[in-house]
Amino acid sequence: MNFSETISNKLTEVITDELDYTEDKKEIIAYAIETTLLFVLGSFLIVLLGYAFKALMPTVIAAIFGGLLRRVSGGAHFDAPLKCLIIGAIIYSSLGVLAEKLVYYDLANQYMLILSLLFSFLTVVFLAPVDSEAKPIHSSSLKFKLKISSMVFVIVSFLVISFVDNKLISVSAVLGVVYQSLTLLPIFNRKGGEYRL
Repeated sequence: MNFSETISNKLTEVITDELDYTEDKKEIIAYAIETTLLFVLGSFLIVLLGYAFKALMPTVIAAIFGGLLRRVSGGAHFDAPLKCLIIGAIIYSSLGVLAEKLVYYDLANQYMLILSLLFSFLTVVFLAPVDSEAKPIHSSSLKFKLKISSMVFVIVSFLVISFVDNKLISVSAVLGVVYQSLTLLPIFNRKGGEYRL
């Protein structure tokens, strides 16, 4: 049992102590608490590292775009949620710093961004969605919907960078999408989608 699961179980006991809930309802509450706790902790780590590296805005933008694509495309998982949060915060803050450097030194142009999104689009076309042992996707209908949603998200990202007149936002968004699409590659998805470190 991991740290977040322990806390969520204890909070569930406190909340449901006086209530006559079944074990199924308690499990749903514990899952909701753990998911919320991990989201808040992950967001806090991303903001903290982005701020520490003086790249808060591009870090948050990369995390938003990468995180939204992840919701529909799936991707590599670590064997512990806390490890996933820490590695994710480090990667997104690094992407924020990279975005600032690319913009500062004028190393990113519109063609590079479009080619990067084309790579991401082709990656989601051929690989999304990537599931895991913990959360397998059995429904072919759901798989199809997730693939279409992933493709649509990359197209929307393309529209965003086409119409937003801020290079830092565009570069940050593209880096977030590209990073997330890289997590779909088979090399990062061993043991049925679970990348164990």
